[in-house]
Amino acid sequence: MARPAKAIFFDLGETLVTQNIEDNMVTRNALREISPILPKRVSPERLFELYREGYKINETIRSRHHVEIPIQVWMRQLLERIIEDNPSDQLVTRAIEIIVKARATNGVAFDDAHSTIQKLSRRDVKLGIISNVSSHEVAMGILDNVRLTEYFDEIVTSARVGIRKPDPGIFHYALMQFEVRPEQAVMVGDSETHDIGGGYVAGLKTVLVDRRQRVEKSLADYRFNSLRSATKGLESL
Repeated sequence: MARPAKAIFFDLGETLVTQNIEDNMVTRNALREISPILPKRVSPERLFELYREGYKINETIRSRHHVEIPIQVWMRQLLERIIEDNPSDQLVTRAIEIIVKARATNGVAFDDAHSTIQKLSRRDVKLGIISNVSSHEVAMGILDNVRLTEYFDEIVTSARVGIRKPDPGIFHYALMQFEVRPEQAVMVGDSETHDIGGGYVAGLKTVLVDRRQRVEKSLADYRFNSLRSATKGLESL
């Protein structure tokens, strides 16, 4: 790449971190913890059923329109359906705390994440996160738990911005935080649609990290099968 990068953005989930256990199991465990604090008796199985129904509806909206539905909104919707009444603010807050803690503690860093980020942090380049997540606190909790927070100058989440990748809006928002132009920045991620496609449309250079080698054709400027193999290329930007 001819021009040195001034900013490198990373996706979070399945790029820097993955999960200890499957996401549905994390949600089921959290709902079991929420069940006893409800004002009416509802089985954990029924809670999960209602959660899945709401998730499908919200995910359609998210995917089609690239807008985020933050946890404060979907949790209140879920509790309204569960108790068939307006939930108290205290109940909503406590339920959110339980979900956030469960999801944040479930994240684990890939074994090449720390070494890659540490090496890049020694260079004169700003590092940031661009993540699709309905709770900014979940993203921050994961980064704190895996001890990566200190390396990043900016954490941009769809929960805060209201826009989801691949919409170019969230990329331009991140660029604005660093005061850099698209051609001065790089997006690193595992999703061809969200990270590479979105970054490409926004004008960033793109690096695909395809750990599972699922992508046959890519728009990415560079592609690797791990962060470890991508490190030298990223250091030379």
